[in-house]
Amino acid sequence: MTTATVLTAREVAQQIKFRACLATAVLHKARTKVKDQIRAEGKKVYHYSARDITTLAEELLKKPGERERMIASCEEWVRQLVFRTKR
Repeated sequence: MTTATVLTAREVAQQIKFRACLATAVLHKARTKVKDQIRAEGKKVYHYSARDITTLAEELLKKPGERERMIASCEEWVRQLVFRTKR
């Protein structure tokens, strides 16, 4: 016997929104970390295009464990944002 969880349309929409928001927050955090690294090297962030910074952020997220750490640091904030109850 298998047990299936049935989600309402609202719950499915919230799950989709949660995943999209989490992905955006993780990429934003990675971009911020890349910018901090550029500054730490004594370079200027404005010498890099937005595309270059995003590429460096995506490479950073490919490092073992880096994506998981960033997800863990963003997950609770995104969960509160997406699943808060409206008053």
